[in-house]
Amino acid sequence: MIRVLQSLATALVFNQLMGGSAAAGSFYTDIPETVDPNARYMIYLQGGWPETHSLSEPHRKNGLFEYDKIILALAGSGFEVISELRGEKTNPRRYVRTRTLPQIKSLIEKGVPANSITVVGFSKGGFMSLMIASTAKEPGLNLVNLAGCGTGQFRKIYESFLESDASKMQGRMLSLFDEKDTIGGSCAESKAKAGKLVFAEEILTTGDGHATFYAPGDTWIEKVAAWANAAEAAEAAEAAK
Repeated sequence: MIRVLQSLATALVFNQLMGGSAAAGSFYTDIPETVDPNARYMIYLQGGWPETHSLSEPHRKNGLFEYDKIILALAGSGFEVISELRGEKTNPRRYVRTRTLPQIKSLIEKGVPANSITVVGFSKGGFMSLMIASTAKEPGLNLVNLAGCGTGQFRKIYESFLESDASKMQGRMLSLFDEKDTIGGSCAESKAKAGKLVFAEEILTTGDGHATFYAPGDTWIEKVAAWANAAEAAEAAEAAK
């Protein structure tokens, strides 16, 4: 973790020196000691591969998981990013209950509006975003599900969620997945059961399948940032009436 933080810090400084965005955010492994109620916060939950493999070990099909670069790209889009590399075979429900939900609650208690908080989850992390939507009870919360609605071998666990928890979902959720993905697919079934969920979905055409989100592609990074920013824009327009 120290190596990751050091490399990210170096990259952010380099970006600033080379004329990068002056509005670039920072990154933390947990809620920072000082929280700015006017900042935009993003909690990033990665997939399962880094739980059991080094970041230097490529997936046989998807290649290297470029965690450092993904965090850097999200922070570079103007967000205060909170993320950590989870431990081996983390239990999704327990992690959401004991880690992510308390982080969201802490930010809100410190004055950050729910619509200034975005949870972005990929694959296993995307499945966690579904759980967060069903348990956070924050209608203004933003969520982005990156290929986290299971297909193939992960269909059974997704069906279990559909049966027991999907109807409780609320907030604003964007679902993104690639047309060639055989692991994560459409979240439309969840939306069909969740009357209080504001939902949008886009199918990407990179052709890289699940590997699309193993690196910070401009297309999906921009869509994530736009979805998070749209919530604040809508709130500002409403307040101006």
